[in-house]
Amino acid sequence: MKHIFVGLFVSFFSVMAYAHEGQPNMGFAWRNGKIEIDTRHQGSSLGEHTAFVIPFNDALAPYRMGDSGFTGIGFNQGGILGYQIESTLLKWSSEQSQWLRDSFSEQLVISRLAAENVVTNEEGNGLQGFIEKLTNISHFESHAIFRIEKPDGSLPDDGAYMVFINILGMDESGERILYKPSDPFALVFHINAQKSFDNLALSKALKVAPTIELNDYDRMDALFDWAESQYKSLFPHPAESRFIFGYYARCYDNSVCVGSKNGRIYTAGGILGDIREQGAIADFYNLAGLE
Repeated sequence: MKHIFVGLFVSFFSVMAYAHEGQPNMGFAWRNGKIEIDTRHQGSSLGEHTAFVIPFNDALAPYRMGDSGFTGIGFNQGGILGYQIESTLLKWSSEQSQWLRDSFSEQLVISRLAAENVVTNEEGNGLQGFIEKLTNISHFESHAIFRIEKPDGSLPDDGAYMVFINILGMDESGERILYKPSDPFALVFHINAQKSFDNLALSKALKVAPTIELNDYDRMDALFDWAESQYKSLFPHPAESRFIFGYYARCYDNSVCVGSKNGRIYTAGGILGDIREQGAIADFYNLAGLE
């Protein structure tokens, strides 16, 4: 993931600055080898997940928000902190009382410095973006710009939109994970520019957790550990997990790699040849007794 975490930020030393805190203040801490979520207690409960509600309430820019911020403490290993998108974009349907995964055209654009990530109801899952460079600091406050828009330039509908992300960190080479991915959490964007989706409507939406399968990186690591113990001819030594072209993967001295992407297991390299899908990760969890 070198091209994600390094190439864009070589000149960052001269432009690093802290902006004022916005709402919500999305707080994180690195403690005991884990990224803790919502240390400022400004998130909401969404089933078993945390959701941060980002209101698009600026009258001059009702479909754009840059005031809410990521803040963190205790990130003392240096490196580069970023986010990874863990779902496609969802939209709340008041008529159906559920989160829609298709049949809408709005898209989310997340901007930070010169880089943009676009998330639609079909694409965006697995994209990574920059939050902060931690060379000389262990704490940060960082602001991205979020936009909801339609691809043709027309205005989005009032309503609630949601995407799941996590926070993670790499060394400056982009090769090694310094801060393991946090549990996924939701960003919920509230638009009421036309006065047709008020806080009561939003409250109803937040009472319904979407049915969506999210990555569990601790469980993936346990699966890779199991594979190393069971198939030593393929995976001959312990290896560190890392992100490689969107795969959460481990690679070995025999050039074999195993990884997961979009709920599937893949292998590549060495005696296994080109990238090959091996099946659903859920089946391998069952095989390893990690149900």
